[in-house]
Amino acid sequence: MSERVAAWGLVSVQVVLLVAVLLVPTSDDWPAVAAAGGVLIAAGAALGIWAIAVFGRGVTPSPLPASSASLVTRGPYRWVRHPMYSAVSVACAGVAVRSRNWAGIAVVVVIVGFFAFKARWEEHRLVATYPGYAEYAARVGRFVPGVGRLSG
Repeated sequence: MSERVAAWGLVSVQVVLLVAVLLVPTSDDWPAVAAAGGVLIAAGAALGIWAIAVFGRGVTPSPLPASSASLVTRGPYRWVRHPMYSAVSVACAGVAVRSRNWAGIAVVVVIVGFFAFKARWEEHRLVATYPGYAEYAARVGRFVPGVGRLSG
């Protein structure tokens, strides 16, 4: 299977998981929990917008490095290598919290696991594409500052 087909297969799985978290039935009890979920959604959206603005023209849903992109290590990329995955995870957690349904939390756990897999797949290509990526990855956490640094 070609890398391009595999990359778009990963994007397809991601879309299915995001739709799944949005389709989880919601409950109307505990408005304070719904408000906390709203804060997470807003935080995830803000981080995602910041990451996209800093990354610029190279933004793509594909985990293959874009030919028009370069290694970005400023803005949110100074603290985490995959701030867009972090942003989507936080926003989805907010949606799940707002739903007040354990199924939503379960879908978010699957999404985070999926992003961990997708990020590892992507990072093999980033190391091969960008000189200095391995050193950057050894200093910067994957999704959370300081957590998930690459070694060796």
